[in-house]
Amino acid sequence: MDSLLAEVHRGPVRVHQVFGANLFIAHAIDYIAAIRKADGIRESRVDLVRSFDELFSVGGARIANRKFELIDAINNSLKHISLDADRYRDLFSKYGPMTFRSLVEERGLVLCIVQGYRFDYTRVVLRQAYRALSSVNDRSVEGLLEFARGEAVSADWTAVDELMLSSAPEDAIDQMIAYCNPLCEDCGEGEGECQCAEFEYDGAQGHFVSRFHASFDFDAVMSRISGAYRKERS
Repeated sequence: MDSLLAEVHRGPVRVHQVFGANLFIAHAIDYIAAIRKADGIRESRVDLVRSFDELFSVGGARIANRKFELIDAINNSLKHISLDADRYRDLFSKYGPMTFRSLVEERGLVLCIVQGYRFDYTRVVLRQAYRALSSVNDRSVEGLLEFARGEAVSADWTAVDELMLSSAPEDAIDQMIAYCNPLCEDCGEGEGECQCAEFEYDGAQGHFVSRFHASFDFDAVMSRISGAYRKERS
């Protein structure tokens, strides 16, 4: 996965690399499901997959609650060539029929192309999911158990909002830096590198979506950075 993410900016990314990384994350779901079962949590794997994005705080605006479901579906579509329509009825209603050909190499990217969607699968799905799974800092048995319960997740996209809501003078410079260099909530790229406008999400053309949503008062922040700052008056 680290190797794939390093290739994202160097390019090109190949479809076999994406399938390999997708397999890794899909199997991580199995490990977490096994830990949760041993901990006495009663749920089916299907229910866990459906709740994964909320439980492990996976960011992203337009497919925020479907990332692990997609990862699971892509993995199974490779193993079984195509997905069973009855078993994946909910998924088919959202994305249409899915096969291993749903991932396509194009211009150095690997796109996910399904009904109403066409986007960079590595940036929009895999990178976000990997960040959530690798956010655990405590690798002890207790730490991993806490993570598997969904109790120890670092959600960096909400941390930005917390920063932007702060009125502390010591946060002002970091707030200005974040404001001037926003990342896209969907693909995780800066505004100059974001290609979401070339993609399609739920039948609509994509666009850059700033990762933080808190309102930003430019003059108030500048005043906290420098007492000499004065808002220009007409």
